[in-house]
Amino acid sequence: MTARDIERDMKTACGGASFITPGQLAKYLGEKNTTRVRERYMKDSFRIEGTKKYFIPEVARAVYAAGQW
Repeated sequence: MTARDIERDMKTACGGASFITPGQLAKYLGEKNTTRVRERYMKDSFRIEGTKKYFIPEVARAVYAAGQW
């Protein structure tokens, strides 16, 4: 599975959206701790200021790089 495959799968899981919240990502990964998910996969990703939404392509690359797949 490539980072692009993960990105497409995440977008499908979020109803076609381009941004994902830590809660949605935790659910997607089967994790319960959203703080750990945010720190591990989202800390360097683009975030919409004032929200908890992160850009899916960057998050997908972080998940892929971490070897989650």
